[in-house]
Amino acid sequence: MKKNRFRFGFAILLFGMMAIFMLASCKQAKVVEKPIETVSAQTNVEQKTPLAPGPHPEAAMGVPEVSKQNENILLVYRHTGSGYAEAYGFDTYIFRLLADGSGQITGGIAYQRTIGGELEAVRYNTSLSGDEMSLTTSVPGQKSWTDTLKVKENRIDVSGAHKMTVILDKALAFSSSDGSYRESYSVDPAQKDLPAEIKKGNSVMEKGAWSYPESGKAVYVQTKPEDTQNAEGFQISLWYQDKGDFRFATEGPEPVNEVYAAGLASVLAGDHALVNVVLLDLMLGESRYMRPVYAFGISRRGTGK
Repeated sequence: MKKNRFRFGFAILLFGMMAIFMLASCKQAKVVEKPIETVSAQTNVEQKTPLAPGPHPEAAMGVPEVSKQNENILLVYRHTGSGYAEAYGFDTYIFRLLADGSGQITGGIAYQRTIGGELEAVRYNTSLSGDEMSLTTSVPGQKSWTDTLKVKENRIDVSGAHKMTVILDKALAFSSSDGSYRESYSVDPAQKDLPAEIKKGNSVMEKGAWSYPESGKAVYVQTKPEDTQNAEGFQISLWYQDKGDFRFATEGPEPVNEVYAAGLASVLAGDHALVNVVLLDLMLGESRYMRPVYAFGISRRGTGK
């Protein structure tokens, strides 16, 4: 009888030890379980799309990110020169421009990019009457200005707040009304380097040309003929994509700009390329740093890029 009791007690003791062991194992499994947040964060990092080559002035750099909305052309122009932000309180302009069904620019708004968001700076409107187009600006708190564009086939004469003549054939040429100053940028695809020449009177002031160091990238260098070391000239590094976006950065003796231009290639490739270039030149400001890019875009008409 005592022997049976001993066996019964031993069985109970063994069962209790096994139960304790199983409970301990369950608690241990909960300790090593990985939280869901860690797995999710890792997946997001792995699936993040890599950035396109070139500058990204539209990225969120302490200010809200800039993204395309309902506009046809988005230009994010960042001044990279030293002291610009300190002098003006911001360093980036955002141009949101519209185009009609034929691809001709009709107007838009320029904003200053600030910590609080986009602050409207200039509003642009165009109107057409026969062979003349008017570009009018509205600047909050400032005097507005108006330009008249008289279109004659491959030539546009600008009068009003600005005065110049722009011609497009095998080159995109900007000249003063009296012809004493002229900038000429080749758009002829037969000339792969798209040479440029800037003249004052009969004297060549500067020359420029494009090169293509790698696929999807082009580099423009402009300098004075006697400046063999390009100490006073400037260079534009441009990245272009099949969908038509341009990204480029300009550097001289000091940095000049970083630009993201979405939709720019399409308005330079259509039937209204000349009108669009003149409007862009007036809206963004007459700039030798932008004009080579306009010519590059025009030269690629029909290439599909």
